Amino acid sequence: MRKETVEQKVYHLIKNAIMNRQIAPGNQLFESAIAEKVNASRTPIRSAITKLESEGLVNVIPNKGAFIVQPSIEEMVQAFEMRKTLEKMAIQKGFSNLGENEVQQLKELLIEMTNAYNERKIVPYQDKNNAFHLVLAKASGNSYLIEFMEKILSQITIYMVLYDVFNGDRYDEELDILEHEKMIKYIESGEKENLQTLLLQHLDNSLTKLQQDKLNYQSLTRLF
Repeated sequence: MRKETVEQKVYHLIKNAIMNRQIAPGNQLFESAIAEKVNASRTPIRSAITKLESEGLVNVIPNKGAFIVQPSIEEMVQAFEMRKTLEKMAIQKGFSNLGENEVQQLKELLIEMTNAYNERKIVPYQDKNNAFHLVLAKASGNSYLIEFMEKILSQITIYMVLYDVFNGDRYDEELDILEHEKMIKYIESGEKENLQTLLLQHLDNSLTKLQQDKLNYQSLTRLF
């Protein structure tokens, strides 16, 4: 097995800390503190931070430094508006291509989502949730749609993890599972319009929950 480079080590260290909510949104990443922690020069640290910035996890502000992304409510709204547009396009272009194989994929992903939910593992839950929605996008056969969907899902996942959508009422989370079950039923019964209506409602519910979680968010202990 190939040994991790210093850059990869730093990248995974910071990313895991962010995704496990060990660093609060808005906190600064101090290169000197990271360098001391991993016993490395600043060059690989800067490269790792650049990669994290490209993934939407970090904001680098000239002459100030690198900060964990801290999305505003407006940014969240914009992300969900874009996602709704992409999801609608995925249904319009791909619904007729959803067959038994895709339905089986969706059912298997839902089982994995439910397991992650029961174990309160938010990152695996979001990963399987994203894969679920990408089945719809991939059915469209539009490579650009798939690429943009992957990007927006990745960005929204960061928001969901940062503000811990598993920290509230379990009813909301169970409703999320039930909505996915209903989506599969609509696909199986060929109810395209009902699927689209449910999916848009599902996204509105997710955004409302995320906004509330952000407002209720309490600052966490800083790792670095």
